[in-house]
Amino acid sequence: MMNSQLNTDEQFTEMCNENLQRPNIYNEYLPCQTTIKQQASRSFEQIRENLSRTIQLGEFQPGFKLWSSKLREFLSLYGHSFTKIDHIKLVQFYVSIISITNLNCADAMVCFEVLNDLLQKTRLIDRNDLTINWRTLCRWAEFIISCHDSTYALVTLPKNFELQMFLCVRNCSPYFSEKATQEILDEIRPQICHIDSSSMHDAVKILESFLPVNLPPSLHSQGFQLWLSELFDIWQSVYNNTPWEIRLIQLFARVAWHNIGYIDWEPWLAKIFTRFLRGFSLPIGTMALLTTKNSHCVPDVSRWVIAMIGNGSSCLEYLRDLFIAIKSFYYPSNTGVFQKRLVDFVLNLARYFVERIHLEKKQSPVWFFALHESYQLTEQDVTNFVDCVKEYAFMSIFNKDYASEAAEACQYLAMLRPESIVTPIVDKLFLSIDNLTEAHRFTSLMHCLKRITRSLVRQTSSYSQGQIYILPLLTVILPGIDLNDFEKTNVTLEVFDAIFMLISCVDCSSAVNIRNDLTEVTMAILMSNEH
Repeated sequence: MMNSQLNTDEQFTEMCNENLQRPNIYNEYLPCQTTIKQQASRSFEQIRENLSRTIQLGEFQPGFKLWSSKLREFLSLYGHSFTKIDHIKLVQFYVSIISITNLNCADAMVCFEVLNDLLQKTRLIDRNDLTINWRTLCRWAEFIISCHDSTYALVTLPKNFELQMFLCVRNCSPYFSEKATQEILDEIRPQICHIDSSSMHDAVKILESFLPVNLPPSLHSQGFQLWLSELFDIWQSVYNNTPWEIRLIQLFARVAWHNIGYIDWEPWLAKIFTRFLRGFSLPIGTMALLTTKNSHCVPDVSRWVIAMIGNGSSCLEYLRDLFIAIKSFYYPSNTGVFQKRLVDFVLNLARYFVERIHLEKKQSPVWFFALHESYQLTEQDVTNFVDCVKEYAFMSIFNKDYASEAAEACQYLAMLRPESIVTPIVDKLFLSIDNLTEAHRFTSLMHCLKRITRSLVRQTSSYSQGQIYILPLLTVILPGIDLNDFEKTNVTLEVFDAIFMLISCVDCSSAVNIRNDLTEVTMAILMSNEH
């Protein structure tokens, strides 16, 4: 009995030491981490065995749903705490289930949800290790598009069935075969018809979901090069604000993001930014354009713009001209539904720019993000981008409805160039303290200061002057604790909390007389500490 128990413990230890995909890193900080690893191993073995048994016995009710829910719970608690081989087998298992001819929608929904959880982190499985047949998923897409029975309550689909299905397609598309692009085009091209808006919308919806956009450079001739020019010409030829135009922009944004530097956007930039300007649906004169229903999706537009920057591209020049054209709409006095899209545009530009830099500088590059070496962002590109966007982020800080989005945009820009963001905001804050006519400016700037506190207190090789502002700031914002103004009091306390979470309060003023290796910035901080 003792030997068997020892052997079992050794097996668990061996399994825990295997190269797991991506376990939940937070479990490492719990006091019983060894026990948790053993529990994860036992739970996964039990789930794997029972899933196999339910299929062998044909027990879809209730076994398949029960153990699939157990697997989703396992992923939530332990992460991808299994080997790469088990990961691939699980994906192939659920793909084989949805290929069953008479599978009901409820069981298919279970498969889509589990596949979305398994394939959410694309970097864990290389496309060379897994191949998924796109026709298996296309059958379900055609069922959803052509199924009119649900409209008349003849078929009851699970809640969010269509959303989960197309999300599953999006997660599976990186693993379609090399010939999948040509096969999809041959299948869908006959349905592309400008006159029939319904058929065109369904065709573009399938193309946007199924076309693989993150193939390696060696397979580009079998990927986006087969369809990009054709679909772009279709997009440029239609100006009647169709719903499927949004789908095409999503497709172009994805293919641009995953193939930075491999597509020459330069001849199309003027047309692209003209369509972007029109897509904001801005009011003209006293007439408001009633086109907000099918307005462009701002995150996709921002992602597309950021993907075209680099290697001396004129994208930033066009972006600067676009901002100049819409500058008057950023003023806080111009209110309307269009302001949300404009502020979100600045926010998403900054967010995707930071994300691109993160992916470019990653020590272990991800296989699905193919970047041409000549298109890597330079320091000058970063400076030019911040200078292009910061003015409109500053104007949006005082927007009554979307100040939080503007503050978040300033946070991302401060990560890139703190010297261009931190100092102007702090100067504006000092000026707003004694402003009696525009008291709300102080509160708006304090919300922004809360976001950029980390960039304010950090010392980097390019910017370390932010620390000089800490002590004066702590003194001048103290009157912000006003019992008659709850919002001002709340944000002031939040700023104090953010600062004191990042710094230690120690009196080091005597170091001025002891140390002789202090920098000018450090000397200025210590001298201010004396007062």
